[in-house]
Amino acid sequence: MSKKVLIITYYWPPSGGPGVQRVLNFAKYLPKYGWEPIILTVQKGEYPAKDPSLVKEIPVGLKVYKTKTFEPFSFFKLISGKKQNDNIGTYILTEKSPNLITRISKWIRLNLFIPDARIGWKRFAVKAGKRIIRTENVDLILTSSPPHSLQLIGQALAQKTGLPWIADYRDPWKEVVYNQNVKRSPFAERKDRKLEHDALNEADGIVSISKDILQLLENKCDHAQNCRLVFNGYDNIPTPMPQNDCPIITYTGVLSITRIPYPLLAALEELREKNIRFHLKFIGNTCPELKALIEKHGLSSDTEYISYLPHEESILHINQSDVLLLVIDDVPNNKGILTGKLFEYIGAGRPIFAVGNPEGEANHIIKECASGEMVDYKDVEGAKQLLRKLYSAWKNHLPLYSFSNSSRYSREATAGELADFMTKILAQHLQNTRK
Repeated sequence: MSKKVLIITYYWPPSGGPGVQRVLNFAKYLPKYGWEPIILTVQKGEYPAKDPSLVKEIPVGLKVYKTKTFEPFSFFKLISGKKQNDNIGTYILTEKSPNLITRISKWIRLNLFIPDARIGWKRFAVKAGKRIIRTENVDLILTSSPPHSLQLIGQALAQKTGLPWIADYRDPWKEVVYNQNVKRSPFAERKDRKLEHDALNEADGIVSISKDILQLLENKCDHAQNCRLVFNGYDNIPTPMPQNDCPIITYTGVLSITRIPYPLLAALEELREKNIRFHLKFIGNTCPELKALIEKHGLSSDTEYISYLPHEESILHINQSDVLLLVIDDVPNNKGILTGKLFEYIGAGRPIFAVGNPEGEANHIIKECASGEMVDYKDVEGAKQLLRKLYSAWKNHLPLYSFSNSSRYSREATAGELADFMTKILAQHLQNTRK
């Protein structure tokens, strides 16, 4: 007989973007390991992107409960002059804006909505969660964040029901990228730190996507916690390499100011003068600073911008590419950043050109899977050498990397890791309650 887990997630189809992929695929594969997932999410969320095509990936028969929520973004859109149907991502917190109203709005978001702007969902989610737990005979609660206000929902439900609770962190809490270069009031900092501390210490188990983030979270606990590393994964199958007239380098997803691939752009300009040309394709939201740099380096005619695409269309572009660009945010505490696109890139079997911290986990996984190479943020010479190798391999139709040791990163395998951990936490909880 299957055990039941209530998974609480803000991002769920028709939400798009990387946040939805992890939980959606857990829901798909957990039943293979003896766990029946039940989803609690919002009716109408404020998503950075929408992807209705993901709705058809929801497993048949999966129970999905949706509740109302209070979203301050509607007010933000009103006073900032944005349209109500505009999508707003967290990257907006790191953008520089000359608009006074926008700056004030950001200050309100960072200092009054703690830990984040989704805190308005808490009272609706806790009320619905208690009812679902009672009627569905749930065995365990799993919350996946960001938004980290979801951990407060899991914490409250665990307190009220006595069920074991596992907190899944796709990003760190206080050190999440969009918080690192913004100023908050001392009160907001103290409150956020306490909320994080209490949630971490009350969770029965902690899960994260990287060793570095997991270690960071463990170090904030007062006592040893049950922790488990559960990577993001891939679900795509490699296709034959395309036959393009010019090698195509593709990036998918948000490209914010902390993700500008400076050495790649400089190297492309120098190689272009030697008649070694690549076609750049950026799919998703792109910051204006990147576009300005591309123009400055004389690469505009070699660059293509495509707005956000449904996931399945994005995969098609990945499969039509010769090289895939990965950029790790150039911020402190970035060794543990493992974006979901890294694993999709590995699954696609395309060479990865990565820009980031060579000591970070992303580079270790790229090396482990023999799927590409990484250059440092200022290593223009290294970028040129890598581009020359990629160009030669493309021109001669030769494979450059073996893409070995990647099966452990399939989404089915990572769901198995999570199921094993949930079974362990539930067993410990039952043993403790019998004492």
